[in-house]
Amino acid sequence: MVNFRKQKTVPFRAIAICLGILALASISCKSPAGTDDEEAPYITVRNGCGIALDIYMDSAFQFYLNDTEYYAIQDVSLGMHLLEAKRKDTDILVKSYTAEITENFGYTWTISSNATLKITNNYGETLDIYGDGTFQSELTDQTDLLVATIPYGEHLVEAKKQGGTTVVASTTIDVIEDITYTWIIQK
Repeated sequence: MVNFRKQKTVPFRAIAICLGILALASISCKSPAGTDDEEAPYITVRNGCGIALDIYMDSAFQFYLNDTEYYAIQDVSLGMHLLEAKRKDTDILVKSYTAEITENFGYTWTISSNATLKITNNYGETLDIYGDGTFQSELTDQTDLLVATIPYGEHLVEAKKQGGTTVVASTTIDVIEDITYTWIIQK
């Protein structure tokens, strides 16, 4: 035979009172409405330039980003801040930007290339132009092709006979700044 003991039970009202006291205590610990500290501003840095970058703010290294990555600098103080993107593991400045942070808000700095490539066909026949192995355009003789927003880094550019696989000219272009690079194809 099982011997049952009478268990003490906590009345429902006692639990409700304790929960009410805890709720009041947590409310009283908070600041009055409108005086809570607001979240500090942050700057999201997006790398869309084609190469890995070291990111600096006010001359202090923050982090590195591979191409197409992004990350945020947290708890940024109000005021002017110098943002710099350098080629990873070098002192080569790729881009800089002065950010004026005036309120507690999230800001974004997108780093991209504005470099262009001007290709002139003086070969004597229409050519197919390839960049890094991908077809870009057909280019008739004695005309120019302007390719915009070339990512930073090295790129192999080839001219092939139209519709074929024979490379008649090629060059490697190391894009390191926002300028117009030129390539003239001749026989």
